[in-house]
Parts: sequence; structure tokens; C-alpha cells
Amino acid sequence: MKSFYSLKQAQTFRYLLVLSMIFLGLTVQAQDKTISGVVKDQSGIPLPGVNIKIKSTTTGTITNFDGEFTLAGVSSDNTILFSFMGYEAQEVVVGTNQNFDIVLEESTELLSEIVVVGYGTQKKENLTGAVGVVTPDKDIGNQAITNTETLLQGRIAGVQLTQSGGKPGAGAEITIRGNGTLNNSSPLVLIDGIPGSMQDILPSDIESVSVLKDAASASIYGTRAANGVILVTTKKGGKNEKIKLSYNGYAGVQKATVLPDFLDSWDYMTLKNEASVNAGRSPIYTDEEIAIAKAGTDPYKYGNTDWADETFKDGAFFQNHQVSLTQKVGKTQYLASLGYLDQNGIMYGTSAERLNYRINLKSELGKGFTFGTNFFGAVKTAEESGDTDDQGVMRLIANSSPLVPVFNPDGSWGSASGNPYEINTKNPVFYATEASRKTTKSNKNTINPYLEFNPVQGLTFRTNFSYSYTQAFNKTHKYTFQLTDSDGNDSDVGRQQNSLQDISNTYETVQWENTVNYEKKLNRHSINLLAGTTMNTYKHKWMKAKVTDLPSNDLTEIGSGSNPTVDGTFNESRLMSVFGRVQYSYDDRYLIEANLRTDGSSKFPSNNRYAIFPALSAGWIFSNEAFLESENFLSFGKIRANWGQLGNDKIGYYPYSQSYTPTDGYPFDGSQIYSGGLAVIDLANPDIKWETTTSYGIGADLGFWDDKLTVTADYFVKDTDDILLKLPIPGATGITSPAYQNAGRVKNTGWELAVNHYNTIGNTGIEYNIGFNVTHIDNEIISMQGETQYPNNRQVNMEGSPIGSFYGYNNTGIYRTEEDLETYPYIDGQTPQLGDLIYEDINGDGVIDDKDRTIIGNPNPEYTYGINLGIAYKGFDLKVFLQGVQNVDIYSSSTGNHSGAGNNLMNWTTDWMDRWTPENPNATKPRLGNVNNEEISSFWVEDASYLRLKNIEVGYTFSQNVCKKLKVQNFRIFANSTNPITWTQLEHWDPERYASQSRNEAYPQTTTLTFGTNITF
Repeated sequence: MKSFYSLKQAQTFRYLLVLSMIFLGLTVQAQDKTISGVVKDQSGIPLPGVNIKIKSTTTGTITNFDGEFTLAGVSSDNTILFSFMGYEAQEVVVGTNQNFDIVLEESTELLSEIVVVGYGTQKKENLTGAVGVVTPDKDIGNQAITNTETLLQGRIAGVQLTQSGGKPGAGAEITIRGNGTLNNSSPLVLIDGIPGSMQDILPSDIESVSVLKDAASASIYGTRAANGVILVTTKKGGKNEKIKLSYNGYAGVQKATVLPDFLDSWDYMTLKNEASVNAGRSPIYTDEEIAIAKAGTDPYKYGNTDWADETFKDGAFFQNHQVSLTQKVGKTQYLASLGYLDQNGIMYGTSAERLNYRINLKSELGKGFTFGTNFFGAVKTAEESGDTDDQGVMRLIANSSPLVPVFNPDGSWGSASGNPYEINTKNPVFYATEASRKTTKSNKNTINPYLEFNPVQGLTFRTNFSYSYTQAFNKTHKYTFQLTDSDGNDSDVGRQQNSLQDISNTYETVQWENTVNYEKKLNRHSINLLAGTTMNTYKHKWMKAKVTDLPSNDLTEIGSGSNPTVDGTFNESRLMSVFGRVQYSYDDRYLIEANLRTDGSSKFPSNNRYAIFPALSAGWIFSNEAFLESENFLSFGKIRANWGQLGNDKIGYYPYSQSYTPTDGYPFDGSQIYSGGLAVIDLANPDIKWETTTSYGIGADLGFWDDKLTVTADYFVKDTDDILLKLPIPGATGITSPAYQNAGRVKNTGWELAVNHYNTIGNTGIEYNIGFNVTHIDNEIISMQGETQYPNNRQVNMEGSPIGSFYGYNNTGIYRTEEDLETYPYIDGQTPQLGDLIYEDINGDGVIDDKDRTIIGNPNPEYTYGINLGIAYKGFDLKVFLQGVQNVDIYSSSTGNHSGAGNNLMNWTTDWMDRWTPENPNATKPRLGNVNNEEISSFWVEDASYLRLKNIEVGYTFSQNVCKKLKVQNFRIFANSTNPITWTQLEHWDPERYASQSRNEAYPQTTTLTFGTNITF
């Protein structure tokens, strides 16, 4: 009442004042006036297109390209409303002012809802497709990431990332909503719209990562999007004229998450004797030798070397530093960053270095023109053993006798034990560090200039050009050497011929895109139109030169050797595309989007070169309906549905065109022609066409209690048809590689669920968040024209089964009694003994043979999930992130896990102490020495499900008072650890590996402990 009374007083006073002015003869007219001004953001940058109107009227205008405006018909008591997407609305009373300088503040809430999509951005609430987003600064923190791809692991539902191992510079496999092809299934990665690799960019340079998971969101990229699209958006330049200098750095140590626990030498000798006798051979070691090894009285001839511990080190040091500079100079914004990573591998002899640089420029040219350019690159160097083709260091760790010392008494490398019948050891530590060297170097540079033109509000023309050039060089140098035993005598481990091999790869990628975008909002209707063209050219040149018999191991140039051999190839492909998109929204309730793209690829014949890929999606924001306005608990609710088609051309180069291979001779008219000729080795198919992925699904996005709790759920089907396969042809043709045919079909069906909760605890100042995501996928090969593919001797692609399924005998137990031997059938031509593995007779014919092989495991996880937790209080913060997979199999055989059938030096892991013997008939492992126990079977298939504490970080951000004293803007310190704990049933080996890594020879994953700081000056 008081405020109302005061208002009435003010109005009465104003009326009396006007009357008195009239009475005194001063003429006062109620005349409208014109106001003007400029609208800027907090950094002083003019904002074009700001909506300006007189409150409670329809009279208004917008700012021009320089943020300026003029508005007529305004009276002094009017209130002017300024509004712009992404900024807080502002109201200003006119009063006596005629010129206004308005500063709009960014809306954190609105900005967080803006999502990068194909060729633009969109409010998250208006998305009709399935898009997952990761914001590194907010979601990841300061996790020690040496491979930027791992940003996605466990963070987004529907995205599965598997690391190949912890070797410096190693990559990862990424699949989005399941593997949809029997060919290349890697997604398209675009960095600011430019094709690239996430390994080429620093995590701290990334503003956001959007993953387009379905056809509705990805179809705008057509043929390149069949396996999903990853859009990486980098940070932009500064917004004020003051230079902003930021430093992010950390250093730490790493070790293997797990190493195999091999048998001690005396147990190893006992099991070797047992396997040898069971195989019909004589024992290798005497009881006296076993006693010497156990007593440790002769460590140079009968030692106890743990080759895993000797080859890998704890506390391998690594460091990462990045400096970035941002500023606005006039109408030009820039960002410049430089990053350096130095990583020593946990395996001796492995290391990697990487230097990343980036310059982002953007300049307002006036009259609606904006010019920008991104220039970035990466220089990488990695070193490792060059003997990866000679069993490899990982295999040598298990294949080397524990009796052999790392060094002989004179300091030379050990290679032989005191047993004269034992095969000499190749010494993994020596092979990892000095037997050879492999150096890989690469230098990638990309330049991306672009020009935008906004002639009128809502209309944008953009031309975007990019050129990438990568030069990679690989040098492998194998040295001559001779190892000795502990007495100085030559062993049989040596290399008499050295060699030097150089491999050069150059890659060129050119992309030119032109788009026009128009958006308009009229009352309750909103429309966004996009049309564009794109041209891509890709070139790859490969050259190899090799020589042997270099006069000295110190010579490192090809010209120093003899017996030269050379090889090389050149490949080129092109893609031309036209695309368009229509987005329509009515009253922020009803949404519809349609995409259409036509692609033409040089990889396909002219009759099938072009294909059309459409997509349609719709959404209903039911929370904006009038009947839900009174519901307080539901802050947002949307239902989505989508359908679309995508193509895939990742099948190599020109498979429709017949190629010919030079040959030394050929038969002609009954005689042999010895001069050169040409032969058909690979057949071509002039009628091949695109692989086509049809994707459809439904989803829902829900928010509760002012979005403090959000839920996203999706059901999807990803059906790929016309998959290109090489089906078998008769051997009489003499053709080693048949032609591609459109003969396969693969289907992925699944669902996703993501739940997140953010809140504060009363007025305590404590903020917390908790969330999880889970994905379930069923993968099935629907058709292969009745044919079967065998990628290797343990995996199969066949109708009705998941891609890459493990294939072999189904092991049902161990022959433990005489009754078992009489009851269960056995391999044709073999007589089993007690302790051997029992295989299931699938077809019931009483004999175990190839007809009894069946699917015995699935390398594709049924469930993938991630869990994130966070809490912050008065500058302190704690982040915890867990990641896992469930119901996934690996084939784990040979290295450290075998039945001792071979006459070699391969050791066993400690669980093989529980093998079958007459004294231990209920053992978990079969008897040693029988080659039939080595058959591909379910006995060697293990459950690789795991839950991993992926990262835990604790940090402290100093208060602004402290920062002012230190003369910095922000100052934070932190400590974190990656992969510190893994819960899994798998012993001795890390459960995370590629499906093809079946011999337990993957470079181990690493766990790290790091300390670092973030400082802004």
C-alpha cells in the first residue's frame, strides 16, 4: 500500500506541475521524440540484430551491424525492452534521455542450451535428433588426457570408445550406436567443420564436442555420416582489448593398470617337465636344477626373472603444458595457443612427444562482412622397438624363460640359462631398447579461411575453404648383434643381417563448402532454411624403401645399405554434394525438421555414383501446452521421433575399376614368356553401389524442478543394407581377391538412458551433481547371402550372429573320470585322457569335428555406461568419474595362458598352478601337454566386463582477494588420478582391448597420478 500511495503522490505532483507551467504561459506539448544508441556485450562488442521495442506495444526496431539503433515515436514515460538470444533481457525507462549505451549480459542458462549441430547451432530444447554433448571445461576438468579421443569415453550414451593400450601416441576405436558395417566403421570427425582427427587437437582448445548419433542429426553430412559424426568446436578469440594469458599444465607419473603374474622359475620348470612328459617327450629339467633355481644359488644360470616387471617400469614421467593468448584488437578477435606433451612410456624404449599449435582469427569487416581463419597443426614423434614383426616385445615377455637373467655377470645382455636343452631367450628388455629402433614422425598443418555475409537480418551467406597437408615418416632400423650366455659364449640369439626401412606417407585434403542460411521468426512461427554445396578431395601417397647389410649399425641413411627394394602407391578420391535443411517450429511446441543430401563419390561407377540421403524428424514440447502450465514439478518435456538414411563409401579406392599387377612371366601358346606381363589379381565390380544405413527411433527429454533433474531416453534402430563384401569365388579362377558385391546387411537395435541431477544444499554453499548414462545394443548380421567370413582363426562373420563373434568348440568341462571318457565324444582320430577338455557334440553324430563349431563369445559389449559425481564448496571441488562395459567377451589365449602343448619357453600365469593332475582331479585348468586342449574353444573365452574408476580429481580455486594480491585473474591447483581402480573378473590382463587382440599381447593400459595448475593472467 505504501508503494501504491507514493506512486499516486508522484502522479498528482506531475499533473500540478504541468498545470502551473501552463498557467505561467510556458507551452508544454505532449510530443513524441526519437531516441538512438548502441547495444554492446560485456566485452564492448556491438551486437547486431538486437530486438528493441516499446514495452506493451508492437512498435520496435533492431540494431544494425554496428549495434546502432534509432527508434521514433517514444515518449518520456515509455519503457524500452532490449532482448537478444543468449543474453539477459533488459528494460530501460526513457525519461529525459535521447541517447543510450546499452550493455547486455550473457545468459548462462541460455548459452548452456545452445548445441552445435551440422552447419550451425540450435537451442537444445528444439533438437529433434539425438545429439550428445561434452563440454571439456565443465564435464572433464583436468583429467590427464594424452589422447583427446578419450574425452568421449563413458561420457555420452550410445558412444563406445576402446583404447588400444597405453603406448605413447596410441589411438582408440570409436563406434556410435553399434558397428553397422563389415568395413570401416569409424565416425566422421569435423574440427570447426574441417575433416580431421581428435588426436590433432588439445583438450584445452575445445569449447564443446557434439556427437550426432542418428540420421536425423547426421544426414546433413550424407555419405560420410553412416557411422555417426563428431563435431569439435574450438574456443574463439578474446572479447575485450585487454590481453588474456592462460596457462594450463600438469606433470605426473604412470604405471600399468595390471601386469601378468607369471610363475616363478622353479614352478615354471615343474610345469614344463609335466607338459613335456604328457606330450611323450623327456623331462627338460632335473630335480637338482629345480632345487638350484628355488634356492637362488646360481642366479645367472638358474635365475628367477619376472620379465613383465623387468620390461615395464613404475613411475614413467610425463608432462603437458599449454599457453593460450586471447584478445580483441579493434574489430578483430584472436586466440593463439601452443601445447607440448612429453610422455615416457611404461615399457622401456617407448616414448612420444607432441607439439600442437592453433591460431583462430575473426574480424568484422563492416557492411555485414565477417572474415575469419583457423590455422592449426600438430608435430608428433614416437619411438619404440622396431621388432614388432619379430614376435614383438609383448609376446617375448611370456615367451622368455624366467631362468635367464636380464644381464650376465659382465654386464652384457643375458640370453641363455644353464640348461643345454632350453631354447635361448630373446630377452624382452634388450629387444625393447637396443635390438632395433622404430621412429615415427608426422607433421600436420591445416588452414581454414572463411567469409560470412549478412545482407539483412536472418540471412547469412558463408563460404568455407580448408586445406590440410600431412607428412608422416617412419624409420625402422634393425641392428646386427650377438647375445651371449653367462660364461661369455655366443648363444643362438643374434641377428647377422641388419636392415633399414623408410616409409613415407603424405596426405592432402581439400574441402570447399558454400552455404546460405535464413532464419525468421513471425509471431508464433519460426523457420530456418539451409542450403549448401561441398567439394572434398583426398590424396594419399605412400612410398617404401628398404636396404640390408649396412657396413655399420651407426649408419642411418638408405644410401648406406645394399639390396635395395622399393614400393609405392598413390590414391585419390573426390566427393561432390548438395544438401538442404528445413526447420520449423510453431509456438515453441511443435517442431519438424527435414534434411536432404545428394552425394557423388569417385569411389563408385558412373551409373551408381550419386545417391540421395533423406531424413525427417519431429518433436513435441508438451510442457509448453496450456494444460501443463500449473505443473511445477515438470519444467520441460519433449517427445522426439526420427527417420533417415545415410551412406558409406569407406571401402578403399575405385573398387569398380579393374586393376592389373605386373608379373615376371606368363604362359602363351604352350610356351612360357619370361619378359614382363600383367595379371589380374583383384577382380572389380562395375555395378557396386553405396552401403545404405536406415536409422529410426523415438526419444524423450524431460526436466524436473527447474531442470535440477534431467532425463533423456532413446530407442533406436540402425539398419545397414547393401554392405560391400568380397564373397568367395572358385579357386580355379586363379584370383586371390574377389570383387566387392552389395551383399550384406547388419542391424543394431538398442536404447539409451541419461539422468543428471544438479543442486545446492540449502544455504550451505555446497553444490553437487550426480549423473549416469547407460546404453544397450544388440548387434546382428542379418544377411551375407548365405556366406561366412573368417577375419582370423577365432572370429567369424555369419548370419544371425554379432559382427566378429568368436567361433569354435563349446567346452563343457574336463574329463575327470573314466565314466566321462566313455560318455562324451572326442575329436575325430584322437583319444582323450583324463584332464583333457570336453567339447560339445553340437550335431549329435558322436564325433567332434568342424561341424560342431559354433558361436562361443561376443566381442561387442551389450551394455556401456558412465557415472559422474561432483561436489564443490568454498573453492574446493571434487570430481569422480566411473566408466564400464558389461557382457562383453575376449579371447584370451597363448601368451601366458596355454596348455603347454608346444615345445617352447612360454611361461604360465599363476592360475595355471591349478591344472589337472592325478592328485588334483577337480582343477580349473586342463592337463598340460595335449595339443587338442589348444583348440579354439569357449574355454579360452573370458568375460571382460569391468567397472573402472576412470578419473578422480580434487582441486582448489583461490579467492579473488588472493588472486588480486598475486596479480592474476584466476588461480587453481589440482591433483588427479586416471584408472586407479578397476573392478573385473579378468586376471593378469587389462579387460579393455580391441576384439582382435586375442593373444594377451596388447600394450597395457596405464594408471596415472598428476599434479597441475590453471592460471589466467
